[in-house]
Amino acid sequence: MPNTRRVIALLAAVSLAATSCKPGDKSSAGPSAGGGSPSDDRIPAGGQLPAANALSAARPSNPSPDAGGALFGSMNCDGCHGGGAVGWVGPSLVDGRWRYGGTDEDIFTSIYYGRPKGMPAYGGVIGTDGVWMLVAYIKSQGVPNIVPTTNFEPGGNASANPPAAPAAAAAAPAAPAKVSPEEVPAKYGCTACHAVDHKVVGPAFKDVAAKYKGQADAEAKLVNKISKGEGHPKTKASPEDAKGLIKWVLSQ
Repeated sequence: MPNTRRVIALLAAVSLAATSCKPGDKSSAGPSAGGGSPSDDRIPAGGQLPAANALSAARPSNPSPDAGGALFGSMNCDGCHGGGAVGWVGPSLVDGRWRYGGTDEDIFTSIYYGRPKGMPAYGGVIGTDGVWMLVAYIKSQGVPNIVPTTNFEPGGNASANPPAAPAAAAAAPAAPAKVSPEEVPAKYGCTACHAVDHKVVGPAFKDVAAKYKGQADAEAKLVNKISKGEGHPKTKASPEDAKGLIKWVLSQ
């Protein structure tokens, strides 16, 4: 197995991102029991298929949380899960709420083989040592004082009854800040999976524009695709922002 320094050195040449990580049907079973290819509802990061039966491989004796933290940033995991894995576009990884189980092996399987509806399979890119480093980093993080979620299963760290927010005087809601179309991809986490001029997890924006060039219904088709999650993780963008985003993508 490559040591920590070698894994980080190898990953320095890789520019990948995580996609929106939305949990799907509850199941702790992973593709490790079958072949090396993830299921049809999982995306192999970088097009690299993860090896089969990864949990049977030798596990590092002392995976470094610090190395895992560096890997968490270099692989842009925080693009979906937020800094410190506290959650953003994707779910928090430190609040004790686990859709697919919170044991080391469960978390390894989720990262290595991916999960439905947005979590790519990273095993083919970073290998078993890299995934175990990420597991060590995630498990080393403290639970936030305020946890806005509840447990999926007994034994998690999240409180079943989060503290109520103190009452505040009613105030007129502030108008949402306007963003330019080119800022929308970053605002809604699109850049976790897409870049303008090269493929990451998803296709380059320029390739999307080329594919739909000349199609009269391209804008409506793509707005519907991202808004309803048809063949693409469902975006949280407002209708106005979704239209602005697609117009900007098609202009590339």
